[in-house]
Amino acid sequence: MELSSNNTEIIACCILIFSSLLGNAILIYCTWRCITRRLPTSFVLIFSLAFAHVLKNIVVNTINIIFSAGFPPNSLICKIRIFTASMTTKLEIWFTLYMAIFYCVKLQRVIHPLRAPPNGKWRKHHLITVFALWVIGIFVCCPYLVFVHNVQSLASYNGTYPVHHSFLYDDCDVRFTDAITDLYYHQIFMVVTDLLPIVVLFFVCGRILLLFHEQSRATYGNIWIGHDASETEVLRASKVIVILMHIVTALWVAHFVIVMTIKDVNVWYWRSTLLVVLFSGYASISPYLLMLINYRISLQIRSLSSFCCNNTKTNKPSSGGQKSTSIPESSPAED
Repeated sequence: MELSSNNTEIIACCILIFSSLLGNAILIYCTWRCITRRLPTSFVLIFSLAFAHVLKNIVVNTINIIFSAGFPPNSLICKIRIFTASMTTKLEIWFTLYMAIFYCVKLQRVIHPLRAPPNGKWRKHHLITVFALWVIGIFVCCPYLVFVHNVQSLASYNGTYPVHHSFLYDDCDVRFTDAITDLYYHQIFMVVTDLLPIVVLFFVCGRILLLFHEQSRATYGNIWIGHDASETEVLRASKVIVILMHIVTALWVAHFVIVMTIKDVNVWYWRSTLLVVLFSGYASISPYLLMLINYRISLQIRSLSSFCCNNTKTNKPSSGGQKSTSIPESSPAED
């Protein structure tokens, strides 16, 4: 039995939702378990990315499934979809950039230590900035809910679409009544607010790679390289950030190119499924990489895995006392 493009899109959405919810649930749980006294800045960034990922998959991909199952497009649902899709995409890129800058500065301090201790008041500024990014992301995308008047082709829906038709990218293609607003806001401003942070992220990761090059050439001298847990975490987190940069850039560029040429690629059988995978791929992959950043989160994940494995062995008698997993209380300087 041959699957239609709508069925493959539904299967892809279900897999992406399950992968994202599982990864982000484990990430949020294990990160929360690692909090001892106060909330570190790196954990705030991880929580923000995780919540943006979950929101994107629950809202956007659920709407994808509803429309792909054959329900006619609705103007309000289309507006909610494009608002949520735009907001979560921007927040994903912005928080990834913020995390890259955060660990680039920490890597700079590891390789070129400061003579004076860092200012502890920076943590408050980080929390304010993260909150401001959420507010700005919502505010920037609000015109999709307020000022969008037309949803293209809704009136022409008759339930007889070709196999390669995409409800979400053809019938939910929102347009502003004012052509100038549509051009400068929808097609220029919204693209620039995604593309510019990606370009900055590219240069920040280039700086991280240069710092790694300095580290590899350093032996003894003016550059001091430590080996404690906090410095090891910074080195590992910086490597993860570089990988995340390649993933988010490749997925965003590929999705943007296909959307811009959607009229020319309408003959592709897997077009709708490919767009869904490119759009939600980062939200489904990145949680499993973010688990590697903090060493305490890694220990929590190992403890959770061993706990689940021990529960499956119910036929074995208990051996007196249970061995507890010791997680270091010390935490690297976060600000």
